[in-house]
Amino acid sequence: PDVVEADGGDMMETEEEDAGGGVEAGAITLHEDKQYYPEASTVYPGAATVVLDEDAQPLEEPILKPSEVRTFSLLESEAPAKTYSTAFLVGLMERPEVIRNVALVGSLHSGKTVLVDALVQYAHKVDWDPSVEYRYSDARTDEQERQLSIKSTPVSLVLPDSRGKSWLVTCLDCPGHANLSDEVSACLRIADGAVVVVDAVEGVLASTERLVRAAISERAALSLVVNKVDRLILELKLPPTDAYLKLVNVVDEVNAVIEAEWAAATARLGEDRDAPLLDPRR
Repeated sequence: PDVVEADGGDMMETEEEDAGGGVEAGAITLHEDKQYYPEASTVYPGAATVVLDEDAQPLEEPILKPSEVRTFSLLESEAPAKTYSTAFLVGLMERPEVIRNVALVGSLHSGKTVLVDALVQYAHKVDWDPSVEYRYSDARTDEQERQLSIKSTPVSLVLPDSRGKSWLVTCLDCPGHANLSDEVSACLRIADGAVVVVDAVEGVLASTERLVRAAISERAALSLVVNKVDRLILELKLPPTDAYLKLVNVVDEVNAVIEAEWAAATARLGEDRDAPLLDPRR
């Protein structure tokens, strides 16, 4: 055998090739010639390799189709019947002055999604059972199973005001859970106004204060909806006078939060006007 000098000055012996061209045992194999992993044909014998051209397969079709197709969305395949025509809706979309984006915000289980159901039932020709919560804006399977909004869902409706003028209102049903506050922040950033939904029994909670603070920071016009008024009669058994005083107290609590948050945000927002307090007479 021949003697060669390896890296570092060490002496190594190599075996010569035999007459048939083979390499005897103990021969040195270079790093690039070593085979650390088996070939694909060895691991998967009989498997065919398919190479597709670029953009030959549509993006909607997965590379490996699942054996079971799961449905995550509950969106309607066809547009429901409405109390207005599609041409009238398209005409309103061409007039930005009559378009309003409104975010429905509130604490958990304050009734925001059911409020959207009432608006949808008013604008659509649907025959719903009033004793059943359909949760129209919860368009995901997990939302319907958990009875909890997870993603913000927009619903565009044509709604009239007290003077009979039609407006194209996009209601943004926002989640009420504290861990999903990023969805609320994104909706308030694009909304023209915010509807604060408050439970008549629970009143103003810590999450309500946080939502009012976020709405004021985004300069969103505030409106108040006192929801679940029937709980004052069915659960608390309050007489009419006490129920009225409870509703007045809820409005006063919201105004107190608005006034406190407005005073803190005046310097930051550069506003010098008075706090936009809510008046039930308007």
